[in-house]
Amino acid sequence: MKRSIASLAVLAVAQALAVGALAHAAESSHRYVVESAAPPATQGKAKANDSSVGVHWLRSYSTADRKTTYSLYEAPDEAAVRKAAALNKLTVIHVNEAPVDLDSESDARSGNLPSGMHRYMIERTFPAGALAGLDSATKAKVNATNSKFGAQWVTSYANSDETKTYCIYNAADEAAVRAAAKANNLPVDKVTEVPVTSTSK
Repeated sequence: MKRSIASLAVLAVAQALAVGALAHAAESSHRYVVESAAPPATQGKAKANDSSVGVHWLRSYSTADRKTTYSLYEAPDEAAVRKAAALNKLTVIHVNEAPVDLDSESDARSGNLPSGMHRYMIERTFPAGALAGLDSATKAKVNATNSKFGAQWVTSYANSDETKTYCIYNAADEAAVRAAAKANNLPVDKVTEVPVTSTSK
């Protein structure tokens, strides 16, 4: 009986430590948007390489030729992201921490690309505090203006002070994206068509 109680106590302590370790890993994890050049043809060990340095791939958006990819990763820090990229022989162009989700609150969030639409990654840089008033009413106004130009805001990833965003849009073409941005008085640093998407399972 004493042996059973001791075994249960050891098991309880082990479980508590495991839960604590997982909680610590979750707390210490950051999300990054990584722009990279085309990966080598064989990437079979990418998941294991990522895992070896505490990196977890979430999803990617790529150009049709796959020469440029924007990927979302969770990692303890930027150094781990860069280490994983080196192990996977990826050429990193930019790494930006993007812990903030800016939900578009639109039907476009379903993830399905409507017929006749293309998917774009729009990089924007805002002055500090410019997105402070981005509430549901403001989002509805942005979405209504977008629809006049045949553009749909899907979602956005932003840095902690919301001065740098990566926005996913659906639109008939790049001109529609830029026209909608101009009508909404939104900056556009760069527009990249990213028709190829993949997500972790």
